[in-house]
Amino acid sequence: MMDLVADKNAEKAIPATVKKARAPKKADKASLTDKVYNLLRAEILTCALEPGRELSEAELALRFDVSKTPVREALATLRSEGFVRTFPRRGYQVVPITFGDLNKLFDLRKILEAGAAELACARITDAELDHLQKLADVVYERGEQPSLQRFIKANRDFHSAIAKASGNERLQLMITRQIDELERFFYLGARLRDVNNETISDHQAIVEVLRSRDPVAAREIMIKHNEITREGLFRALTSSPGFAQISL
Repeated sequence: MMDLVADKNAEKAIPATVKKARAPKKADKASLTDKVYNLLRAEILTCALEPGRELSEAELALRFDVSKTPVREALATLRSEGFVRTFPRRGYQVVPITFGDLNKLFDLRKILEAGAAELACARITDAELDHLQKLADVVYERGEQPSLQRFIKANRDFHSAIAKASGNERLQLMITRQIDELERFFYLGARLRDVNNETISDHQAIVEVLRSRDPVAAREIMIKHNEITREGLFRALTSSPGFAQISL
């Protein structure tokens, strides 16, 4: 009994700083998982990891200089988001992209974004419109990856801002998910052809319609924008030497 009391007293006597020093293991593991997840996700979205590329936990753990656990957890999250898939006894694969996926994603995005633009007309502020105007004017150089990344981010932020202005958080979340899934197509398309003029023209027209607060016109212009983007991607991808990366 005396030993138990002594052990409890000894535990109480441990300085608070020592107790805190024991805690970071879980936090460190989480930060490693986040790091691996963010790196892999960025490489998948930019197609640095090509569609269809096979991945292994051991290879990635060695590459990122971590144990297999954060790699496994990062891949599990990417799988839940639809970016990787698993095969028994084979490991993982970056989900291939297909024209069928492209069509389905744009069909859904057209419906969601047309609704978001219509709702945004009644809620969007002048400050939000001014921010959209700045995003609409971002351009890129096809051969410069940082420039392309800024352009893709500006495009993402533009559409996300309209979704946010709709005032419907669920709708915003759904649109953000669709943008994520289409981002690989956007990177491929923007590398294959110069979309600066097309994107700037469309985005500026969208801003002007939103400024007019006309919900019918906002719905129509967003549908038109999505169709123009879809058709441009199809033309670019079907004429690409890397067409083998994409199946029907």
